[in-house]
Formats: sequence, structure tokens, C-alpha cells
Amino acid sequence: MVVGNGYGYGYGEEDGGPIIEQTSSSESHYELMALARLLAAGLGVTDGEGEEPYLRKIRDSLAEIKGILQQSHDASEALRAEARTVLEAHAESAQQYMQVVDQPMPPDFDPFVAMPAGTALRDLPDGGRIFTLADSVMVRVGPDGKLTAIGMDGSVTLLEPARGGVVTLPDGRELMLKPEAVRVTHEAAGIEGLPLDIDPIQTAQGRCRVELPDGYRLDVFQSERAAMIGNPAGTSVVLGISRIEGVGEDVEVRLVPGGAKGFTAMESGHKGVIEADGTIHVAMANGLDLVIHFPDDDDSNGGPGSGDPPACICEERD
Repeated sequence: MVVGNGYGYGYGEEDGGPIIEQTSSSESHYELMALARLLAAGLGVTDGEGEEPYLRKIRDSLAEIKGILQQSHDASEALRAEARTVLEAHAESAQQYMQVVDQPMPPDFDPFVAMPAGTALRDLPDGGRIFTLADSVMVRVGPDGKLTAIGMDGSVTLLEPARGGVVTLPDGRELMLKPEAVRVTHEAAGIEGLPLDIDPIQTAQGRCRVELPDGYRLDVFQSERAAMIGNPAGTSVVLGISRIEGVGEDVEVRLVPGGAKGFTAMESGHKGVIEADGTIHVAMANGLDLVIHFPDDDDSNGGPGSGDPPACICEERD
């Protein structure tokens, strides 16, 4: 028996199957060739009738399995990336927490900017605060903002902030107040007519300063019942019922019925009236009209127990 075809590929006949020629009388040759034809069709070497080749089916199945495995891999990578992001966020939060634990927030020494090392702070029921320094000297801040120092021997000293908000203890140590701690209201300063965005600054007990537009400055001295206007040119005008003078410029003073006095600063241009009780009305050169009031004190302007008006001292100073 001879197997072959006219094209040299081992296929033939109409259906594309192997050509089997009877060259032997042995029946086993026909059986072997039939088996060869079945294997060729089953393995996809040749197409069966109406069916896809077997090897192509295997290839398609493997491609489908590969696609499923690829999708599973992509999903796993996405989950891994999300988990990594969550872990990094947790690590950052933990690091921030450790920084807060390792570096605690500094104590609030309000109204002071800072206090010497070793200072202990205690809040009082009335709203005040006590600062106990390392050497047992105490500084008490009252609810009204008044400052007192209590020495180791129990002595009590009233503290007055100086220029720039500096408070000096009896032993010479200096403490710096926060800027907002030395601000006072317009009413507390006794000044009417100030712009709403300008706050007086307490420079000492009973004294305050106001920085005004165009370079002018106003200082009010409650205990002296006087005020001083500083001008951009460097001159000053001192105003009080018992003292009206110019520093660096002339001030014209005139008497007004009822014990009041009028004044005009010749160079800077400020003018106004000071009432007999000390209330100052001043029209400033920068356009502000201010009224400065002082606390009622029957003995502040005259002799103790006397109802006489204070002596008038008018000065002009170049």
C-alpha cells in the first residue's frame, strides 16, 4: 500500500484526506490509514465536516484563559496600589502624631510674649492668671489687665508697661507684652472721634498713645489730664487746662468765657478749645475732630479741698 497525493503533501481526494492506494493485500494497512485520517482530522491537521479544527479550539481556549488571568492580574495590581496609598497615608499621619507628641505645643503665656524658663502658669477662678517664675517670684495678671509682682517676701508691686509694651519687674528683669495686650478701647482711653480701625496703645498705667494718619501721633496722660500731639515735622503741641505750649512751634492761646481756653498751633495748624473741666476739643490738621475726656477728679486741678480753678500756665516755646 502507498500513501500520497499528486501534490506531494500527503493529502488527496475530494475531501482533502490522505490518498490510500492499494499496494498490499494486508488489511492492516487500510486500518492504519483510517486511524491516520481520524487523527489528522481530530488534531486539526485537516478540517472536519462542519467543525473547527481541534488545535484552533485549544488555541482559542488558551487565549481566553490568558485574558482572564490578565484581568485578575490587573485587578490585583490596582488593589495593591490602593493599599500602598492607604498605608502611606497612615504612615504620614503616624509621623505627624509622633512629632506632636515629641514636640508638645508651647504654653500660652498670654498676655506675655514669653516667660523665663521654668515658669509655671495657673489660671484663677476670677479670670486672672498667676505666673510663678523659677525663683518663686510671681506675676499676677488681673481680669482687668492690671499687672502686679509678688516678691518672695510677700511684697506686692504694681507693674506698669513702658513704651513698646515692656514690663520691668522690681529686680530689673523685663517681660514683653503682646501687642494686643496693650491695646485699649476708645472709651477706656477717653478719646472720641478716632477711626474705627485705629486702637490706642497703653504705654503705661493711665497713659496711651495713638498713631494717627499722615504721620501724626497723640499721647494722652490721664493722671495729668493732658494730651500731646506729635507732628510729622518733629514739633509737638502740649494741651491741658493748666498747660498749653508748643515745642518747636508757637501756640496762640485765648481765654473763652466760662473758664475755657482756645488755642491755635501756628505752624502745624491744630486748633480747638479746652473746657474748664479739662475736656479737650481739637480739630487736627489731618482732618480729625477729637474729643478727649478725663476721669472725674475734684482734686486733680486745684488744691486739695478747694473749689478754686487751677492756675493758668500758658507757654510758647520755639
